[in-house]
Amino acid sequence: MLKKTLILIAASAVFTMLWFNGLERLWAHVLTFSSNTFISIGSDETQIALENRDEEMIFRVTTLIDGKRGSYPQRAQSLLLPTVIVLSWLPLLFFSLPGKTAARQSFTNMAIFLLFQVFFMILLTFYYNSAFAKYLFHLMMEAFYIIALGIIIKDAFKYPHIWKASLSKQPQNQQPSKPWKSTS
Repeated sequence: MLKKTLILIAASAVFTMLWFNGLERLWAHVLTFSSNTFISIGSDETQIALENRDEEMIFRVTTLIDGKRGSYPQRAQSLLLPTVIVLSWLPLLFFSLPGKTAARQSFTNMAIFLLFQVFFMILLTFYYNSAFAKYLFHLMMEAFYIIALGIIIKDAFKYPHIWKASLSKQPQNQQPSKPWKSTS
């Protein structure tokens, strides 16, 4: 258990360092591209772009507001930073699960998290055109930390042996010895 805790702490440190040295920008571009892909299915009038303003990344939404073209910003920090939590969890999966299962689960976790973020970005594009979208947007604004934690809890329930200590394997044909003798 100590080994797995240390893996999780080390992965968190590494991904945090990578995050602030370029991984954040890469993930922001992935999110922007994914969001624009989904948005383009329904509208050619709306687009999301990534910009830097005062050394801070923002998403700039350009869309129709009350029939007129307009744009508005959204800070990227609260949306993107929880991704580090999900990324930090992935190495532990590879130390606890068979490789193929860990890879499949890692891909699934990142896809789920990305889809929540894309859904949030789509809500952002309807912010000034729908009271319901505005309500959901504010509801989800700081929820990404909870969503990341939910992904970890989901994995912990799905694979309960992730946190259990590794048991030494006995040969399959050998039964454990009984401390008492059967008298029959």
